[in-house]
Amino acid sequence: MHLKIENVSLGEVSKVDGLAKIQFDVSWDKAWKNKVNCDGVWVFAKFRQGNGPWRHTDLKNKSAADFDYTDQTPSGFSKGAEGTSSEMGLWIPETKKGSFIFRTKGEGKVSSKKVTLAWDCSQAKVTDFSNLELKVFGLEMVYVPEDRFCLGDPDGPDGPANCFYAYYNNGPYLVQSEDEILVAEEEDRLYCGRVAGPVGKNSRFDEPPFTIPAAFPKGYKAFWVSKYELSTQHYVDFLNCLTREQQQNHVASDISGDAVENIYVMSNTKKETLRQSITCPSSGNGQDISVVFSTNAPQRACNILGWTDSMAYAAWSGLRPMTEMEYEKANRGTADPVPYEFSWGSTRIGRIEGVEGEDGSGYELKLPKNKLVNCCVDGGIGPMHRGKQKKPKHPGLLGPVSCGVFGNSMVEGYSERENAGATFYGAAEMCGNVWITCVSIGHQIGRSFTRVHGDGTLDKEGYANIPTWPGKDAQGTGARGGVWVSPGCIYVCMARRQAGYHPKAERRMNGGCRLAF
Repeated sequence: MHLKIENVSLGEVSKVDGLAKIQFDVSWDKAWKNKVNCDGVWVFAKFRQGNGPWRHTDLKNKSAADFDYTDQTPSGFSKGAEGTSSEMGLWIPETKKGSFIFRTKGEGKVSSKKVTLAWDCSQAKVTDFSNLELKVFGLEMVYVPEDRFCLGDPDGPDGPANCFYAYYNNGPYLVQSEDEILVAEEEDRLYCGRVAGPVGKNSRFDEPPFTIPAAFPKGYKAFWVSKYELSTQHYVDFLNCLTREQQQNHVASDISGDAVENIYVMSNTKKETLRQSITCPSSGNGQDISVVFSTNAPQRACNILGWTDSMAYAAWSGLRPMTEMEYEKANRGTADPVPYEFSWGSTRIGRIEGVEGEDGSGYELKLPKNKLVNCCVDGGIGPMHRGKQKKPKHPGLLGPVSCGVFGNSMVEGYSERENAGATFYGAAEMCGNVWITCVSIGHQIGRSFTRVHGDGTLDKEGYANIPTWPGKDAQGTGARGGVWVSPGCIYVCMARRQAGYHPKAERRMNGGCRLAF
């Protein structure tokens, strides 16, 4: 948590080798490498020349082997020479769109100066560096190792709404490989029902039997997942690297003119709504140049995002969407399943009622202080109570909280994981706060998704254009985890699939973003 990337500079340049060094300092708190896994930071860079468009920096080399927790810094790269660099490692994947920086041992704060990435500037055909501007971005991630896991809930058809289970009533389904899986009403096959009521249709579109192909990421194979939801600062950084046309397609307000009336651009309002804090100037924006966005709550989870917004960020950053099977693996890991459990592996839950300190800074403390607080849930008026309920039952925080806020303080009598609201692998806020949009098994378009990552580019309008990802209509997608406005704790149970297949092209009021690699 509290990631900082500072002092970005262009180092040594070799035009003969087509190589330029990108240097920066990096630090974050509460990093770890333990017997289960490690956390890390996905780091990527953008550049522009003069007032030209921002472009992705492709790296010169990749690491020699698959990720194995050891330092695999390639030639021309450096993990830094000061701070905790001796306990750190770099791993460059085959895509070469960025680097993972991580602890190879121990736990605690990571801090290293002059980390160096080798940029393949010849591929970008850059020869003049006199007017070049660089930006380096990072997202905290956790590594999810290859292993089998239980999918769904032990109570099967009597468990959380529309959850996965082994048919007929044999508890959770064991995922033992990435081989294809048949979903069918046959003994011990994977299955998910449709409960009666308004959420029933949101379990799946296709009627079983159908097959989840071998190429669909099921969670058995190792992957990285965002430690936290995308923050408002992450989204501001993204918007500020787009053209004016691209920006317009990823905000709700009309920003086409010099003056912008509704300066809270994601909620399309004049005042902050639902704790969505991204703004732009009310005047002086011109009509052709990019608008400059900002936020006064940089670490607050970014809400009011749609599928195309999340996928644009995924493609732009070199990451990819997560499947709903990977969502469950990232939550439960290899632990024995618990009926109606939350992402922290137990049924003990406490809602946040407020914060102490600078709200949105990432350093604030959760309230109340003297009891378990590990989830943002049951605020506002839930969808099924609108028109019936005039005032919120809990009129405190009507919107999401900062990423990682539950880990800033602990109370006695509960495990560190329960206190922090953390998953088996250390990711936070997987239940409550904002929806996690996932690729669903409930539609053939979702099931055609493959493990393809973004290449750092977007089309002229600012959209991702990757054929194996669900498209602009969001068919093949759903939402998992529940949200801050969910009207009761049962609605944020980890295995609940009330919106497991719920395509929505427009922005969700409570929509967030969490990605994978």
